[in-house]
Amino acid sequence: MGFFDSIKNAFSGGEDEKDTTVGPSQLLREAGVDPTGLKFAFGTGKVTVSGTIEDEADRAKILEVLNGIPHISEVEDHILIAAPPKPAPEPSVEAPVEPEAAAEPATGADAPAEAGRTYTVESGDSLWKIAEAMYGSGAKYTQIFEANRDILDDPDRIVPGQVLKIPELDD
Repeated sequence: MGFFDSIKNAFSGGEDEKDTTVGPSQLLREAGVDPTGLKFAFGTGKVTVSGTIEDEADRAKILEVLNGIPHISEVEDHILIAAPPKPAPEPSVEAPVEPEAAAEPATGADAPAEAGRTYTVESGDSLWKIAEAMYGSGAKYTQIFEANRDILDDPDRIVPGQVLKIPELDD
């Protein structure tokens, strides 16, 4: 049995007489959840879901639906909850570091005291672009990546809504 056969069997319940496969996006739509913005990866008996959604209730529903799929024994959750809109605009990326920026960490208890600046990832951003805006050189993106290893596994994979710590540079 090939890889695609195992995916087919995982989502169709292994019924040989049925030649249609219902994917996780369709199952979520049927459950009343919009799967737009979600990505799925499959392994043997496992599905990984990632992306950004609006609220925790949707996350719970998504995980419930995916856990109910026959032949799926594990659901790996990499879903981010979109940050609610803030009444005050985010500090401009061109703004110099000011003491009051350190008093308002966007990540709450997750941010160490020395990481006063943060940046919320927007669609189309890359670590290179963020480093270019924050430091004047995109080549310093590794500083941002290293400071955010707790939420980033790959410097090429950032998601809108993620709040990144922007470390001070050691000159």
